[in-house]
Amino acid sequence: MPVSTVALEVLTDEELSVLTPGPGATVTPYLSSVPEADRDAVRRTALRGLVARGIVDPPAADAPATAVPGSGGTEVEVGAMVRQDVLSALTLRQAARRVVAVARTTATGQDFWYAHLVEEIALLEEVGTDGLHRFALGHTAALAELLAGATLHPEATDGGGEPVVLAASPEGEAPPELLEHLGAAYVRADVLVIDADRGERPAMTGLFTGPRGSWSVVADPASGEVTARPETVASLRARVDALAAQATSSEEVAP
Repeated sequence: MPVSTVALEVLTDEELSVLTPGPGATVTPYLSSVPEADRDAVRRTALRGLVARGIVDPPAADAPATAVPGSGGTEVEVGAMVRQDVLSALTLRQAARRVVAVARTTATGQDFWYAHLVEEIALLEEVGTDGLHRFALGHTAALAELLAGATLHPEATDGGGEPVVLAASPEGEAPPELLEHLGAAYVRADVLVIDADRGERPAMTGLFTGPRGSWSVVADPASGEVTARPETVASLRARVDALAAQATSSEEVAP
């Protein structure tokens, strides 16, 4: 049974760049494609859109303007108030010290999924290559279910074959049979658990799932080695549960 979430506002890359000091861990596919010299103009247009949609109140005629830093290091002058529901969501997004970041690839394209964790609240953010950010609210206690829904193909089956360890070197190329297994996956999800208070690069877990078998690919940030292994549906779910537990643990995230 799907976990209940509450849908919030949809914002664009450029709108978020007006409302926040920077993207943080989140990608900005559209705005990143805009030349730096053109970004102020894009942000000013975004601000007009925010006002037109009722997300930002226009300033009173005699109100002083407030500088809101854009993510590109420039500033857009805004003397305004942000609608409370949007402000609350963006405050949660900025306050999160742990973020679960997922890059998903399917036969139809790529998108990105994030869970920004603040105590018992999980602010969910889905980002398409069109630069639209769809926000929703969930519960941190349900993170394992939310992450499973975001990363695992619903018709995933057990994988077959032997584990493969690839050395951290140019010679460490994947053998053809492994590439065949991974290429048969309907969904590839690369998962990172990011801790804002730690400087180490987090380990990445790749989950390759579908009705033709399932595999995991785990990169060790310390050694650089990559281990690919076949997974059963049960062991896949155990991996997702472990990632969720890692993200919600009160202890420091292990490298």
